[in-house]
Amino acid sequence: MEAARSVGPFVVVGGGIAGVTCAEQLAVTFPEEDILLVTASPVIKAVTNFKQVSKVLEEFDVEEQPSTVLENRFPNIKVIESGVRQLKSEEHCIITEDGHQHVYKKLCLCAGAKPKLICEGNPYVLGIRDTDSAQEFQKQLTKAKRIMIIGNGGIALELVYEIEGCEVIWAIKDKAIGNTFFDAGAAEFLISKLMSEKSEAKIAHRRTIYTVEGAKKENRTKAKVENVGSALGPDWHGGLDLKGTEEV
Repeated sequence: MEAARSVGPFVVVGGGIAGVTCAEQLAVTFPEEDILLVTASPVIKAVTNFKQVSKVLEEFDVEEQPSTVLENRFPNIKVIESGVRQLKSEEHCIITEDGHQHVYKKLCLCAGAKPKLICEGNPYVLGIRDTDSAQEFQKQLTKAKRIMIIGNGGIALELVYEIEGCEVIWAIKDKAIGNTFFDAGAAEFLISKLMSEKSEAKIAHRRTIYTVEGAKKENRTKAKVENVGSALGPDWHGGLDLKGTEEV
């Protein structure tokens, strides 16, 4: 028997940048309304230090924060740590993994995307999306002498630079690395940096780092739940030891 719980007209699903920003804007625009943010992770991804550099250029930082920070800033926002089991669009309600039903008038889904793998179900093909999948990759890397990285996004760029102790084959479909972030000239410069020896000195983090070690997982069902964690935020590789079996 599912417990019914009625909330205000706005429900946002997803604790990433899109979901948190959406909830914040709704809280400012409709201060008298209740906003429910449903996230599967105990930390949220928030935009901070926002600056409008030009008409089309913006500068900001992304921080991982406890959900209580968001609730303290906006009294009309309530954060629920749970995955979403079912969406009943005709009845205007969602059912979370803890069995509760939340009725909405307006719903915003910011639940992210599932990695597009070249081979589903293959134990040697891993997709990195959240903290759990990144830790599984670290575990597999400790036994690897050679790996292939497919992709040209932000996670692939960081992996290629951070991985040590094994041969890395990097496959991209674009003409230059990181074409989403910089031009071909900058890509040529950065390729030379990949081939050079890395500095031993670690760059100090400018952000407060929150972890989910030991976080409660009673909200998950006994069945295997895929892709319930929020997307990787900044400095995600800082706590991982990305080394293969070869001595450098």
